[in-house]
Amino acid sequence: MSIEADYVIAGGGSAGCVLASRLSEDPNCTVVLLEAGGPGDGFLATMPSGSAKLLGRPKTDWMYMTEPDPSLGGRKSMWFAGKMLGGGSSINGMMYIRGSRADYDSWEQDLGCTGWGWDSVQTYFKRSECFDGSASASHATDGPMGVALPRKIHPLSHAFVDACADIGYRKVEDYCAGDIDGAFIAYVTQKNGQRSSAALAFLKPAMKRPNLTVITDAMVGKVLIEDGRASGVQYVKDGQSRTVAAKREVIVSASSLASPAILLRSGIGPAAELSALGIELKVDAPDVGKNLQEHASVQTSVTVDIPTVNTKMGPIHIGLGLIQYLLSGRGIMSITPVEGMAFLRSKPRLAHPDIKLQFGPFAYDPVSRKPHHKPGIVVYTNVAKPRSRGEIRLRSADPMDAPIINHRLVGDPEDMAALIRGLKAVDDILHAPSFAKHLTGRIAPAQKPQTDAEWEERIRSTAGIGYHPVGTCRMGGDDRSVVDPRLRVRGVSGLRVADGSIMPIMPSANTNAPAIMIGEKAADMIRVDASQ
Repeated sequence: MSIEADYVIAGGGSAGCVLASRLSEDPNCTVVLLEAGGPGDGFLATMPSGSAKLLGRPKTDWMYMTEPDPSLGGRKSMWFAGKMLGGGSSINGMMYIRGSRADYDSWEQDLGCTGWGWDSVQTYFKRSECFDGSASASHATDGPMGVALPRKIHPLSHAFVDACADIGYRKVEDYCAGDIDGAFIAYVTQKNGQRSSAALAFLKPAMKRPNLTVITDAMVGKVLIEDGRASGVQYVKDGQSRTVAAKREVIVSASSLASPAILLRSGIGPAAELSALGIELKVDAPDVGKNLQEHASVQTSVTVDIPTVNTKMGPIHIGLGLIQYLLSGRGIMSITPVEGMAFLRSKPRLAHPDIKLQFGPFAYDPVSRKPHHKPGIVVYTNVAKPRSRGEIRLRSADPMDAPIINHRLVGDPEDMAALIRGLKAVDDILHAPSFAKHLTGRIAPAQKPQTDAEWEERIRSTAGIGYHPVGTCRMGGDDRSVVDPRLRVRGVSGLRVADGSIMPIMPSANTNAPAIMIGEKAADMIRVDASQ
């Protein structure tokens, strides 16, 4: 079976949904979107707390396993990834953060990513946004994606922000303006208490258009390349190999884990690696799959004197919460795992914050991984822009074989040192006056480490992921970069990559909002290039 379209998009995650929506706004062009997962339009994908039931399910989560990580004592990790339309935006914690002005200005000024400075990307952040507040220089109210404060903010989230101020960190008035230097209550991607995923906000309205075709359960094998040009996409559905011909362009938008795998299977990658797998070389591109970055996340959890979400997880609370959500879109079912955030410098002389903190009014038992029986909170500590790197490789040319994730989550000594300093800062914040009055005990770590060696052991034995892999199809102005600043794959015409994989360096942010921005900017560039 073969069909054709002007644009074929491989991957229906955050950026892919945006691309399908924006490109199909032109009734004179046809668009096909291929998504390996399902529709992702059920109740659990709409209700904010429903993601807890979608993670760890093979139907809705890719559940990628890494190779043993020497920086974590040889532990393997499961990297969760949304397996449905909307991708990560359908199962994530809904945090909305763009990053700092310095992040994107550095992309442009230091890495040759022309057109990706802050003033340019801010236009595209705003284009997506339906802000639950007044329009301003940094917020727009007429976009498709809901952005709002949590409908009910726990008092301890405010206490966390106040405690940061107690020890000298600023309170940031509007962190979406490019200033993240301090503490704040974070916005979430919700509208009227419901999750505002890329699938719901962008794709669902666009699917009514006759020029847009969305095919789910379609596993992309490779991009078809003829005479140096992308001519279509080969995919598998219902056990049968099928193709879509692309009259104008193919856009790979399948995530930082899957997009490099698609390029590699298409013959775009390191020549020796492809030869070993029997894949015909189309472009010798050594950096495909390299430059993998992810946030190492380390938890600090304490007990408190105010009821928290984990103490409201019994059958009665859940039942009442479900009724409240159905009636008003409020209550425990509309919660998010993080409400407060802070960016801080682990060394005073640093030009920009290097540590990202996320605060949530919820505590797990560290052994059973079930909600703790006492009221508690958690603070997740990340290096904002990790130096540690890894790579994506293929196991085989079979698209059904998951890619190899070979990473060193805390492989760079500077990341380890920064995490140790950041965890010490968290302890200081929780013992600052505004929060200390609520503090009743420790959960994790049960005892405060006394030496840097003890802190390091805690990090290596407990660090997990931040759900933010980026960088594996790096954009840049240099010849080794996988894509140029217009996201065109070097060495092949009619082929682009547009998702988190093109980020050369992770911004100081959770990565869903930046991925959606990339989709918006890519759609604009594709339209402009088509008109020339």
